[in-house]
Amino acid sequence: MTRRFLPVALALAAAIPLAPARAQISPGLHFARAADSFDGVNGVGGNLELRLRGFPVDLFLAGEYFFPDCDNCSSWGGSADVHVTLARAVLSPYGTAGFVLRNREVSDTEVSTGGLGLGGGVNLATPGLGAFAEVRFEILDGMDDLFVFRLGLRL
Repeated sequence: MTRRFLPVALALAAAIPLAPARAQISPGLHFARAADSFDGVNGVGGNLELRLRGFPVDLFLAGEYFFPDCDNCSSWGGSADVHVTLARAVLSPYGTAGFVLRNREVSDTEVSTGGLGLGGGVNLATPGLGAFAEVRFEILDGMDDLFVFRLGLRL
């Protein structure tokens, strides 16, 4: 069985054009807004995108710190996502899904939780500088679900 399968597998592998094994890592900064936390709160964050050339899938890491308007309050979090790009052009829409971690502290009560983030966005690619806009819904365990908006730049 294995002897008959090996030539077929080698022939298929040779027939499939391989994409270049180059990856592009793009660091960036972004503005974030958690619409459902503290009656809406703004924050700043950093991100890192790993783009595999020739594939419509990118890996995206992001972290944010939010600035709630109350004493003894803090909110921060991050996500590890997969972006599935619908088209590779100057303006590229994408869908996103991934794992989310959020931490919220009010007075002496701190809640840390994980969950699932789902959303979509658009990348703008220009030589030397990129931008993105994203909206996501985060389904969190033990905390209210969130709508998070991100607007950022990448090198």
